Amino acid sequence: MTNSHGNTQSSPPTTPAQPPGNGPLAGVRVLDLTDALAAYAGRLLADLGADVIRIESPGGRGEVEIGPFWMRPGERPVSLFERFVNAGKRSVSVDLAAPEASEVVAALLSHADVVLESSTRRLAEAGWDDARVNQLNGSLIRVLVTPYGGEFAGGPVDDLILLGAGGLLSLGGYPDAGPVAAYGYQSTYMASIFAAVAAVAGLIGRQRTNEGLSADVSAQECVAQALEESVVGYALTGEVRAPQGDTAKEAGTGVYRCADGYISVVAGRLGTAAAWKALVGWISDSDPRLAERLADERWSQFEYRRRPEAINEFKEIFEDFAKSRTRQELYREAQARGIALSPVNDLAAVLEDAQLSSRNFFVPVDDPELARTVTYPGLPYRMSVTPLAGPRPAPRRGADTVEVLTTLAGLAPEDVECLAERGVV
Repeated sequence: MTNSHGNTQSSPPTTPAQPPGNGPLAGVRVLDLTDALAAYAGRLLADLGADVIRIESPGGRGEVEIGPFWMRPGERPVSLFERFVNAGKRSVSVDLAAPEASEVVAALLSHADVVLESSTRRLAEAGWDDARVNQLNGSLIRVLVTPYGGEFAGGPVDDLILLGAGGLLSLGGYPDAGPVAAYGYQSTYMASIFAAVAAVAGLIGRQRTNEGLSADVSAQECVAQALEESVVGYALTGEVRAPQGDTAKEAGTGVYRCADGYISVVAGRLGTAAAWKALVGWISDSDPRLAERLADERWSQFEYRRRPEAINEFKEIFEDFAKSRTRQELYREAQARGIALSPVNDLAAVLEDAQLSSRNFFVPVDDPELARTVTYPGLPYRMSVTPLAGPRPAPRRGADTVEVLTTLAGLAPEDVECLAERGVV
């Protein structure tokens, strides 16, 4: 983060009352001008109680209306991605470049604490360059997310390209096939998470310095950080990590088929010696035939269990043992025996997971655009002092234009209506 506002205004702007909110960021106002690369950052800040105002251009498709789409006969397709990343925000429609909108944009910027932008740089394109914005509000926390950061900020924003540029794509898939990307827009969520962290860090920094801050977030670098210790290993040994696929690293550690899907288990050296012993005992107790195959003294040697022939043989043994048992049966018995084992849950199983259910993780949300109640993932944290209500629905596009412009810009409702007639809002 760098101080980018020089000698301009040094204290946070005084803002009118905003909609009541809970959470540690209650009272913080965020302007969200991002495209799909960073729209989830605003959602994360809204989850924490911030008043996040999503700025959209009038007419046409919104900046984050990308697939997958909910299709209904005779109606406009609804972007499920947009509904998810805009949950909890307010929505204002305004043409940032229109001369008649100048006072409106100035009011929005004056009353903001944080401005989120990404590769489209919508403020600059509309004539609001950095100097103009900083002079208007020198206490802004400005977070810019681009594909590559710095001077090489532009370029393609496709998820597959960013995963490749960051190196993570090379580690996905199977040893005997080409790289395979994980489902969804992984680079988008990575970049958005770090953008939200940068915004919160900027707010904390402003409390100490009373000055605005800017953050430059590179999506490529966010992806590259997910390479974890593989970079250190390469620097030390020259080893280039390759895709692992579903190949186990040793007998007793890997993904195995069972009666209704798959389970993952970690035993042996990568788990604990006691877990390997318990796993062998469990299998042996259940089937004398399998016990005989595991009786060889070599199974007690870690180096033997790492050999391909041992890995393959144990896979046959364990899947023979597990073929008549469900994921949940295996999970419960493994827990009782002190073995690290988990079901490989598909979406249906995750929605029925007992632990998630006990914490009321999934919540119903009445979505006005979808005209139905949908299930959303909840918040993966609990606040003891500032409890949070959980996800709120995304608004219809422009739904809060009148409320926000009358409250923050001091316009009368008829003034907003006049601007709407001219296509400004």
